[in-house]
Amino acid sequence: MVNFIIWLFYVRWCARLGSKRVIGGFDGAILGVLFSIFGLMIILNSRKLKDTKADIILLEKYKPIG
Repeated sequence: MVNFIIWLFYVRWCARLGSKRVIGGFDGAILGVLFSIFGLMIILNSRKLKDTKADIILLEKYKPIG
């Protein structure tokens, strides 16, 4: 029973980490369920949503002409 509760917290943690990244919360939870530790590594290697370097590049690429 304790192992199941720990596993549920782990899946919730994967979903929370995924929601702050490009892959999303649902996909993060699925990766945590299906691939366990490897899923967590995939989540942690994905790009964060608040990447200022990418934002600056996108602003320069699509700045308004005028």
